[in-house]
Amino acid sequence: MFKISYMLLFSFMLGLFSANPAWATDDFTFTINSLSEFEAGQYPFVSGHALTLDKSPVSDVRIQVNFPSEKIKTSTNSTGQFYVTSMIPAETGEYTITVYAKKDNRFTDAEITYQVSESLPTNPLKVTTPPQPKITDGDVELDPFSKMIKQLEEQKEKEVKKKEIDKEQHQIDEQRMQAEAKLQEDLKDSEKRMEYYSPRNAFYRFIADVDSSIRGIFWQQFLFTEKLTKEAHDAKENALDEGKSSFEAMKIFQEKAKVTQNEIIGLNKNLNIQYGNATSDIQDQFDEKGKLPREE
Repeated sequence: MFKISYMLLFSFMLGLFSANPAWATDDFTFTINSLSEFEAGQYPFVSGHALTLDKSPVSDVRIQVNFPSEKIKTSTNSTGQFYVTSMIPAETGEYTITVYAKKDNRFTDAEITYQVSESLPTNPLKVTTPPQPKITDGDVELDPFSKMIKQLEEQKEKEVKKKEIDKEQHQIDEQRMQAEAKLQEDLKDSEKRMEYYSPRNAFYRFIADVDSSIRGIFWQQFLFTEKLTKEAHDAKENALDEGKSSFEAMKIFQEKAKVTQNEIIGLNKNLNIQYGNATSDIQDQFDEKGKLPREE
């Protein structure tokens, strides 16, 4: 098995000079290559290269390749190359590929004949998939077809990897949602279990054994402290939400939660009157420090 190569010189059609004078002195050569033998089941191919006489690539040459069972159109790329492979696997026999090339008013064609056999067991060049030739110039790869195939494969690998990552992320998100729901459920159960030991319930159980005549006073004192503490806690949370430091937020909590001696005296005075343990006249006898004046 070996390559067949043809080099063709593009010819001028009548009227070329007047129609497109820029091409009058820029003739170029067009080389096509293929194998002389294929194995049944392989995919015949043709590659080619268009160069000016000074070896510069010629792009946008329109190509039509007529395989035995199909026609494929393409064009040369920026490096002057093209590559076309049949989409139909070869069957045994002798076949001819016809290649047509056209650039502006230039036109040429050529034929390549090849043999297809059942198998080539001793042939070291046996190819089981459509061949992908590589044409290089030093360290620079010029073959666009190989580059395109590589890019498509890399893109496909990226898409497959992205789908796998998205699937894993979806599973992780679902697991997080399930864990969060379970956590909230556990917290609610814990709150229910700890409700018995909450400050309010614990204090209520404590005053249950206190004399009923003063039980209400104790309870109102607790509610006063509870309300003060909650307001201080809310003020601290607001401070944290506004970006204040934990130290600043704690200072705000302490400021909101503090109560003066006069406030406590006033509270107890009103509670004694409210629950009938003293009258207003009696309570008014106490000074601002909650003490009875001494007789001199």
